[in-house]
Amino acid sequence: MAAEKLLTNARYLLHRFGCKPCTNSSNTTNFIIPECVVRRFSTRLSEKITVLGRLFTKQCNAIAAQRIIRTSQILKLYRELYGDKSYFKLLDRLGSGFLKNAKIRQFGVLFGAALFSWEKDNFTDQELSRCIDDMEEVCHVEDQHTASISYMKSWEIVIDREHLKVWRRPVSDGYLYEYKVYGTFYDIPPRAFFNVQIDLEYRKQWDRLVKKLECIDKEEKTGSEVIHWVTHFPYPMYSRDYVYVRRSKVDTERNVMLLVSRSVDHPACPEDVTYVRVGVYNSQMVIKPHKSFDDNGFDYVLTYHDDPRSAFPSLAYNWMASTGVPDFVDKLHMAAKALHGKPVIHTSPKAQQAPYNPVSQQYV
Repeated sequence: MAAEKLLTNARYLLHRFGCKPCTNSSNTTNFIIPECVVRRFSTRLSEKITVLGRLFTKQCNAIAAQRIIRTSQILKLYRELYGDKSYFKLLDRLGSGFLKNAKIRQFGVLFGAALFSWEKDNFTDQELSRCIDDMEEVCHVEDQHTASISYMKSWEIVIDREHLKVWRRPVSDGYLYEYKVYGTFYDIPPRAFFNVQIDLEYRKQWDRLVKKLECIDKEEKTGSEVIHWVTHFPYPMYSRDYVYVRRSKVDTERNVMLLVSRSVDHPACPEDVTYVRVGVYNSQMVIKPHKSFDDNGFDYVLTYHDDPRSAFPSLAYNWMASTGVPDFVDKLHMAAKALHGKPVIHTSPKAQQAPYNPVSQQYV
């Protein structure tokens, strides 16, 4: 009975949709479905599937968001209970285990391709202009011989020498600091100091900590590059690797040279379990000549911040960072003198026999 009722209802619906019945040689009734009916049915089915897909996506997003929030709450609680050292060690272990799965690494490549774009990740002209404005403000503070001007109120001075000033200020929760360096050189031209920082091959010669340094992508319009850099860290820690976009510019109107960098995700360089990926990295170097780009003498301002995800106590790391920045600038100065074809004169006794400092090589 139920089967006959179902068959009757099916015939009714087919008639309603305009399907024509026909009887074959075995007296079996078939229905011919017009093409327009098939198209209409396919369109409606597609619309229904699209709606269901959107609802399913919203549901998945809500579940994923809840799990992310719960995970962050658990990690926050773990950090409060066991401290920063154990917290970062846990993150390293979780990250290493996650990346051991080859399928996940392949997914990471696809995810990275969706994340990176030159339009989104490249430096804009407005950002470069703000870097120049920052240098002018710092120079103004130095001209007034005081750090009480409002622009530098949030910065604490940690090194105060005649031709070298270093400030710092806490970032995020105060575990790490952002550093700002203001200095002057009189014995090399700005162009030599600028070129030594953009020449990747030359850096492999003067920086003994470089394990790998190469350009993996380039944007022709602005000349911006994506750089992959691997640097040694002290045993038993893993080497750190950086993937960052950098843009350089010689601004003749404002008479400055700029080199700016920041970390990015790029599909050509997914994370490797061999290294620890530094995901937070920012550097801005602005060079202002006293006369011209090719005459000796210039001022510079370097603003720098990164999170190397190390197990160093925060006090120890911040001490190394505050001393490592001027050490690195000294090494840049010596490399620039060598590149310019002049004898190298060490600018400080510390630069002559500098002890190994894992943060002193990480600033450009």
